[in-house]
Amino acid sequence: MKLQNAGFLVMVSLLPTLAVAKICPDGTYVSGDICKLAPDGTYVGGDKVKLCPDGKYVAGDTCKLTPDNKYVGGKQVKLCPDGTYVAGIRCKLQPDGTYTGEQ
Repeated sequence: MKLQNAGFLVMVSLLPTLAVAKICPDGTYVSGDICKLAPDGTYVGGDKVKLCPDGKYVAGDTCKLTPDNKYVGGKQVKLCPDGTYVAGIRCKLQPDGTYTGEQ
């Protein structure tokens, strides 16, 4: 019995973590607990909004270029199972199938 429980715990830890982040008025999910409306009408997570060189807005103070030539806000970038990049140390699967970053 203990062996089966240990195996289950290992299996669970290999799966993406499901965590509900903040859902914004437009239906998108953002990491953190604040939806901040950017000047272009999109929402970012957090209380700061940064304009990146590509004209898009991200949360935080820093625009970090990802390998797929998109920007995310933050200092760390994580590749998620669906091939997208998020800012943070891990990917969090949201109910709509998208990923947000966790700091």
